[in-house]
Amino acid sequence: MIHPYAHYPERAAQRWPQQMALVDGARRRTYEELDARTARLASALLRLGLRPGERVAIVQENCIEYVEAAIAIARAGGALVPLLGALTATEHAFMVSDAEARFVLALRGAAIRRARDAAATSGADVLVLDEDGATGAGTTSLSALAAREGERCPAVDRSPDSLAQILYTSGTTGHPKGVTHSFASVSAAMGEWASAFSVGRGDRLLGQLALSHFGGRAMDACWVAGATLVILPAAEPAAMLSAIAEHRITMMLVVPTLLRMLLDHSDAGSADLSSLRAVVYAAAPAAPALVRRSLDRLGSVLYTGFGQTEAYGLATCMGPEEHVAALEAATERLRSVGRECAAFAQVRICGEDGDALPPGEIGEVCVCAPWVTPGFWKRPDLDTARLRDGWLRTGDLGRVDEEGYVFLADRKEDKIITGGFNVYPAEVEAALSEHPAVAECAVFAVPDSRWGEAVRAAVTLRPGAQAEPDALLAFCRERLARFKVPKAIDVMSELPKSGVGKILRRVLRAPWWKDHEGDIHGAE
Repeated sequence: MIHPYAHYPERAAQRWPQQMALVDGARRRTYEELDARTARLASALLRLGLRPGERVAIVQENCIEYVEAAIAIARAGGALVPLLGALTATEHAFMVSDAEARFVLALRGAAIRRARDAAATSGADVLVLDEDGATGAGTTSLSALAAREGERCPAVDRSPDSLAQILYTSGTTGHPKGVTHSFASVSAAMGEWASAFSVGRGDRLLGQLALSHFGGRAMDACWVAGATLVILPAAEPAAMLSAIAEHRITMMLVVPTLLRMLLDHSDAGSADLSSLRAVVYAAAPAAPALVRRSLDRLGSVLYTGFGQTEAYGLATCMGPEEHVAALEAATERLRSVGRECAAFAQVRICGEDGDALPPGEIGEVCVCAPWVTPGFWKRPDLDTARLRDGWLRTGDLGRVDEEGYVFLADRKEDKIITGGFNVYPAEVEAALSEHPAVAECAVFAVPDSRWGEAVRAAVTLRPGAQAEPDALLAFCRERLARFKVPKAIDVMSELPKSGVGKILRRVLRAPWWKDHEGDIHGAE
């Protein structure tokens, strides 16, 4: 089997050579041009001695060079290890060392120092892709080598269970964990993203999220379908609104935080967003209030679903018609991540013993699908704990209703036990998000001598809005059971987030627990 990151772009070049593959500012690549360029880069990697299965780390930037590098590594039979640009040098160095990467690749000259820092403790060789990048001692220009390559090398053919990539999680606790994916699991996920949203040659997808992570699913779908990826260097609302109008973007992926920022932008009311036919929000929970605002402004174009690094094809999906029906019926279904996808994936809610729970009961969301990780990199303990009989235990808590709609509660570690009652932060956050002044919120546990743990919240306010903590607490009391109402609410200028935009409850929780041995506190 050919690495899917090599096979699908090459297939697109054969079928639609003049189709525009990439737009990056004023720069363009057709599929034919992309194929020719990546074939030479792959030849250069092979000439440098890259062997099948060896890992190549890339310091992520959103640009044409990232796409070219990913395809070239795959074509040469290597395994991709993306280093999210928002992470620290220490995190990058750990990933490179843990993955035992052969090379660390800087895409442009400005990133060479970051690549060298990442490689410093592991002994990996440093490469730079950009033709204009100054290399210096100890750094090899891959583009210069590629320019001297004459023969077109065939893509390396390997077993379907061969290592395709190692994706490191953002690491909510301790060191990041390496999640492996095979040729087969990557291929299944790519096909699912393209088919679930009926991506075709006429589509133009926005690539504003990190292409090494969630944003990469837009890239994957483009390669399968021969669509066009319009790359932005960062997820900046003004640039996104401009790109949607200029390039007639038909589909984009967003995290809920970014969707809110987009709707809050001063140009959102006047921007031409009529070309959008699919806006997929995922990777973090969205409050029903935000979903309603999005439907009002964007129309019937919303999709959501459930996936994660360990299973990055969507296991569930809820489409535009279901969103509209939920809005019109004023049901809780706006909080759902949808039902099982039409084919390939199976989802069930399991108890601690692994047995399926009946509708309505909260348990762990488990997924069985061809895009589930084959295993964790050098972590047999996680393989044992998370992978059982083909099922992935996701670590997310949820429930399913009588019609099969899945509702997420929280990560298992985020559950709050106060006075013997279980409180799931997502439910409290959904209530707080209904307040018109609240932009974002996070709910977490703090130690309490009487109740063991108490509920506390942190919020940010929408531009120009005002709200006192007492008013927010009163708002919660009208909507929540007494034991679920936060004991206190902190109004903050911003909430801590991971490199991919997820709110980090653990950072908010940490100062309160620093004098306690564990994160579970009993009544005193």
